[in-house]
Amino acid sequence: MTRHALILAFVLPAAFGLCALPGQAYDLSQEKLDTLDQMGYFTPGFKDAVHDYVDTKHALEQAGAEKTKLTAELAVLQKQSMESQAKAIALRQELAKFEHPDESDFVALQQHMSDPTAKEEDLIAQAQAYVWTYPASPHESEAQQYLEQIEKKMAAERKAIADAQAARDAAHAKLVQRAKAHDLNLGEWRDFLRDMSQDDLVKLLGQPTSQEDGYWIYSGDWVLDPNTRQKAGMEINFNAGRVISVAEKLPSP
Repeated sequence: MTRHALILAFVLPAAFGLCALPGQAYDLSQEKLDTLDQMGYFTPGFKDAVHDYVDTKHALEQAGAEKTKLTAELAVLQKQSMESQAKAIALRQELAKFEHPDESDFVALQQHMSDPTAKEEDLIAQAQAYVWTYPASPHESEAQQYLEQIEKKMAAERKAIADAQAARDAAHAKLVQRAKAHDLNLGEWRDFLRDMSQDDLVKLLGQPTSQEDGYWIYSGDWVLDPNTRQKAGMEINFNAGRVISVAEKLPSP
């Protein structure tokens, strides 16, 4: 520490202690220095040292304030820079979609193909649109495979539905033949005639032997008893003109 610095460290606080009011900290300001100078405390050399000290202190305070300000501004600039970079990345990604739409559309197609809730009609339309729109795309062959897979799957489903309907139609036709041949047991008659209208019943079996309110009687050999292999007549009950039950009608004694 220089001689002038030692003087400043010990003499100035004492000098200001004489001038300051009790309970107040001294303030090394230009005004205080001028007051002490007028009181004859300072020699010319000491006065220069004091002024250097005050100037240095003031410069340090300004530098500290500038540093705090610059630190805050730097944080703001860093945040703005990060936001600008994020926007630039988003813009580049968006631009890539326009520069290479076949890539973004193929990614969308892949996502839809892996979606278990996607409808097959929508998938085949999207795959077909990609094949037609981007015939030179490196993904064209993959899109074509997607298209063929969906078409095969839909064809198999249509065939399964058609086969099931054909089987039902064949079973029904066989049942009608057996009904006309009076070759059904009681359970089969009940299933076959359930909810049938009176008009359809007449078309199938002809007019009943007798009619009463709420039921018809078909006498003769209609119901095949699986145990005795004998046949009996039928009593058919209606509600609002539709079959609700079928019972075996034994011949009168």
